[in-house]
Amino acid sequence: MPRNVDREARRAELVSAAATLFAKRGVANTVVSDIVKAAGVAQGTFYLYFDSKDDAVLAVVARIAAAMMDEVTARVEAGTSAVDKMHILSNVLSDAAAEPDAFDLITAMHRPENRALHDRLAEDVTPRLVPLVESIIEQGVEEGAFRVSDARAAAWFVLGGLRSVELAGTAAPDMPAALARAAEFALRALGCEGPRP
Repeated sequence: MPRNVDREARRAELVSAAATLFAKRGVANTVVSDIVKAAGVAQGTFYLYFDSKDDAVLAVVARIAAAMMDEVTARVEAGTSAVDKMHILSNVLSDAAAEPDAFDLITAMHRPENRALHDRLAEDVTPRLVPLVESIIEQGVEEGAFRVSDARAAAWFVLGGLRSVELAGTAAPDMPAALARAAEFALRALGCEGPRP
């Protein structure tokens, strides 16, 4: 192995290898030796970048969360009205559930052996979504579309409702329709009246 290794590139290779193995085998069924073999590096190399497999799990979660937040933020910011942005938020989550590659990842994330990975992802993403949803709700109040006095509490409610679709055991193929129904309910709870645009 050359001495002048790009540390960020090597770490990214290890994270990619770990993500692939976690999706195929599950977090619990993947060991460090599997990760280094898939990445084509020596076992000791892993420990130059991570203290443990748990650190690699956190790195995988951080990568997934960052990509998810970039997608959600970019698409929501492209919307105009607050109602439009709420529909876009629901659609981004639905699109992810319907996309074949994402479907495989979502299915893998919901296997019992990946519960820790799934929970860490939810713990990472949800606090990032709260300010985004809160700003949408504040915009909706300014536009007269929503009637709530506490935008932060309303954001918790909306995100909790969307998350409950998953927690209720909704099958992955049914997720887009279920998320759309939950989003419509959330809009009504925010005081939005009238049909979906």
